[in-house]
Amino acid sequence: MTQNRLIPPIHKRYRARCLLALATLSIAWPAADAQNGLPEVDVAQISDPPASTSPDARGELGVRAAMALDHAIDLHVEDQPLVQVLEKLAQQVDLSIALTPEAARFLPYGWQTRVSAAIQQRTLREALTALLTPLGFTFTPSAEGLLLEPVAPLRRLARRPTWEDLDTLGPLYHQEYSDALFDGLKFQFRDIPAENGEANRRTLLQRASAVGAGTAAEVLEQACEEQGWTWYPDGTQIVVLPKARQIERQLDKRVSLRYTNIHLAAALTDLANQAGVLIHFDPGVLAGLPPQTTERFSLSIENATVRQALEVVAGETGLSYVIEPDGLRITQPNYDVPSASLPSTATVDVQAAVAAIRSNAIVGQLTFPMPDGSSFSFFIRQDDLPHDVDVLRKNKITDAINRIRREIHSELQQD
Repeated sequence: MTQNRLIPPIHKRYRARCLLALATLSIAWPAADAQNGLPEVDVAQISDPPASTSPDARGELGVRAAMALDHAIDLHVEDQPLVQVLEKLAQQVDLSIALTPEAARFLPYGWQTRVSAAIQQRTLREALTALLTPLGFTFTPSAEGLLLEPVAPLRRLARRPTWEDLDTLGPLYHQEYSDALFDGLKFQFRDIPAENGEANRRTLLQRASAVGAGTAAEVLEQACEEQGWTWYPDGTQIVVLPKARQIERQLDKRVSLRYTNIHLAAALTDLANQAGVLIHFDPGVLAGLPPQTTERFSLSIENATVRQALEVVAGETGLSYVIEPDGLRITQPNYDVPSASLPSTATVDVQAAVAAIRSNAIVGQLTFPMPDGSSFSFFIRQDDLPHDVDVLRKNKITDAINRIRREIHSELQQD
C-alpha cells in the first residue's frame, strides 16, 4: 500500500512547518494559551456568494466550484490571518470560499490563527489540503462555492483543540491506513465493557484491517461505526467510546443564546446544531401543542449546557428527548401528570395539560442506559417526590442561599 508523505507534527511553540511536494507551508499561532480563547469576530464568510439562488444557478455554481479545485494558483503570504489567506485564494478563482459560522471555535486561536505559505502553480485542491489538513479542516464544493468545515472527529472533541490534539489528528487524514500505523496509535476506551483495553484494541484492529484502503481516519471511522463506537483525538491519544455516550458529551457544551418568538422546531434544531448533533422529531410530536407554544417560543440562557437548555424546553412544553446513537429524538409530550396538579374536569385539553406541567416544576433528571447503547432521560417534577424528600430538597436549597448571603455580607463588610 502506497503511503502519502506524513505531515510533521505541529511545533509546540509558535510555528508549525509542513514540507510537502507542492509547496513550503507554515502555520503560525499567536504566543498565547489556546484554552483562554482569544476574541473572535462574527464574520463567517470570506467572499459573498452570487445573488442568484435559482436551481439552474445553484447547479452551475456547484460545477464551477468543482472545476475551481483544479485551477492552478500562486500564493505567497507571510504570517497573515487564515481568513485573509482564504480571501486571496477566493479572488484568484473568482469563487466564494466560506467557513461555517461556528468554524472559529474549532481553530486553536479562532480567527486569530495565522499562516504563512509559498505555493507556485499548484491546484487549489492541493493548496487547500496543505493549508487545512494540519488544522483538522476539510473543504466541499457546494451550490454557493467552496465550504470549509472541521472534520467530524474535531467536532466531537466538544472543546477548542489544543496543539497535541491537532498533532494526533492531522496525520490520520494525510496517511494511508496500515496495520503498522495502527500499532503506533495510543487508544483509550471509555465506557466500553471489556476485561481490559487490549481486548477492545484487538477488536478495533480486526475491524480496521477488514475495511480496506483509505486514509487512517476514514478506516478508523468505518471500523468504529461497525462496532457502534466513535472516536476523537485527546492529546497524544485517541479516545474511543459508544456513540450515545459521545452525544451526551456534546450536549454538555456551554452556550449563551436567546430565542424570541420563533418556532419551537427552529429552536430545538438550533440547540442540536449548537451541540453538533442530529435531531429527529417523532411524527406529529409538535402537533398536539398549543399554537402559541410552537409558533412563538422564547428562551434566554447564559453560560448553560445544551442539555440544560433542553431541560428548560421540556419543562416549558412537556416534550421529552431520547439520546440515541445517531443523535436526539424528540418524543410526544407526556401528559400523564399527577391528578392533583390537573384541573378537576373530566376532559383536560392540551393547553390545560401544558399549563399543569409548567406549574409543576422540574427538580431533577434520571437517565437510564439502554442495551443498544442509547439512553433514555426523563425529568423528576416536584409532585413526584415524597413529602419528606421534597422538604429535604427545599432545606438544602435554603442552606445554600443562606451561605451565599453570609459570603456576600462578609465581602461587603470587608469593603
